[in-house]
Amino acid sequence: MAGSCLAQGDLAGLLASQPDLSTLLELVGLVDGLAETLAAASNITIVAPTNQAFAQVPRDTPEGQAVELRNDSIAIGALLANHVFKGAYPAEAVTEIPLFAQTLLDDSYVSAVQPFSNFTGGAYNGLVKNGKDVCVLSGEQTISTITQPDIKLGEGITIHKIDTVLSFGAPLELFLYRAGYLAMSGALDAAQLGFSFGLTGAEVQGLNISDFTIFVPQDAAFESIGSVVASADQKTLQDVLRYHIIPNNVIFSPSLGNVTVRSLQGTDLTFTVFPNGSAWVNNARITFPNNILYNGIAHVIDRWVDTPLDPVHHVLTKAPCLSVLSPLGGDFDRASLTPSKSASERLAFAGASPVSRLPFCSVSFQGDLMAYTTTPVLLQTMAAVATASSAANATASSAPTYPPTTGAGMKGLAPCAASVFSVAVGIAAFLV
Repeated sequence: MAGSCLAQGDLAGLLASQPDLSTLLELVGLVDGLAETLAAASNITIVAPTNQAFAQVPRDTPEGQAVELRNDSIAIGALLANHVFKGAYPAEAVTEIPLFAQTLLDDSYVSAVQPFSNFTGGAYNGLVKNGKDVCVLSGEQTISTITQPDIKLGEGITIHKIDTVLSFGAPLELFLYRAGYLAMSGALDAAQLGFSFGLTGAEVQGLNISDFTIFVPQDAAFESIGSVVASADQKTLQDVLRYHIIPNNVIFSPSLGNVTVRSLQGTDLTFTVFPNGSAWVNNARITFPNNILYNGIAHVIDRWVDTPLDPVHHVLTKAPCLSVLSPLGGDFDRASLTPSKSASERLAFAGASPVSRLPFCSVSFQGDLMAYTTTPVLLQTMAAVATASSAANATASSAPTYPPTTGAGMKGLAPCAASVFSVAVGIAAFLV
């Protein structure tokens, strides 16, 4: 659908001209000065939920209650801030390789019930092409489809209508429970690393870290090395789990190349990207990348692999690949990575034997009723990194250019798909 264009400076007028955006107009009006401030901004993209999208927000969440009762300006402000990207993202610039960009949702949004995000510089959401559709990716495995793209407000603002309200990222432990990675949740609880990973409240103990990247093994991966887990002392378990965490770096998979990055444990993790687009950390394939959390990013490693690898490494068909990363042997040698090996041959813990029941007895958020029942197909099949063929499909005129990623401990990463653009001073302050 061809985009429309209105003069800069009248966001309220634009929303009022769209009958299916009347709920958004009302919510924007609850925050004094917001419409005027956003209208004066330069270089932002607003993804605008329709009335039907707002009606579908669960009413048992803080943001759902705020939408229903119009009584919580902090939750409303956080919800709206999460829908404003820093930067111009026209629909034609989005490809099948996801790009992730920051929003105006920062750590200033804290209600009596919860904080809403804790990324430095703003929470992340993603944009990706899915067939003929352009989709927006957010927390809680939420996918929103753009139903009307590229409504222009002057030269500085691009608006896309979407069919589903974006979700906030869940704290790590809540994500692990809802997504079914109970062994990782139990291991974190047993290890007592001293981090709360985004949990808040008077009863929460431990340091809250932000801007981290974590790799999450499958339950079956822990079971496959059950003999090691059962006999490990707490320090060994702590070292293994710290090895799965990269601190002070938000690393999305499209940024990866053949590089090494220092883990929280102190030993480097080795990344490898093959021409077919598969991405690996040590000897584990990243199979479900880019899960957006409250204050970090989670990549699931080694599920079922049923796609051909590049010709050099032959074909791996319907083979379970189950890995828990191991720091015990020092830095991983990329030359030793042979993806066509069976799971048992790629086991990072030599001599380990499987068990049917792990020793972890405590899992955070047990009993939560919002478990993810089905992972959307797009999230299971979306490309992790760009390949030569996908890069050829992105023309110079449509593909945005991003600044290089920076961050402690990051060495040699490719340009990151998360970019921060200039926004009018004071916009975030008007959202609360």
